Amino acid sequence: MIYKLDINYSEEEHRFLKEHNCEIVSEIKLSKTAFLDNEIPKRMIKYGGEYIAEIIDDETNTLMWAVLSKWKGVYRFTSYYDSLESMVRGI
Repeated sequence: MIYKLDINYSEEEHRFLKEHNCEIVSEIKLSKTAFLDNEIPKRMIKYGGEYIAEIIDDETNTLMWAVLSKWKGVYRFTSYYDSLESMVRGI
């Protein structure tokens, strides 16, 4: 499945992404996904060798960042962060 992603970021987010050498991802093709509706990526960046997606937290219904990982051939989200800053500190 191909996911088309929002590439709109604020000026502050652009500065942050540039400072941390992140790449904005406009679309991603993933086979074997098991995303729930709230886990469908809204925006995505590449930070180092990791893909980080903005998804909706099902408990608080707010946006959060999550690391996209592949395990046994299936993509899933791990390591959840409430902001890009906390993501950088956590990775």
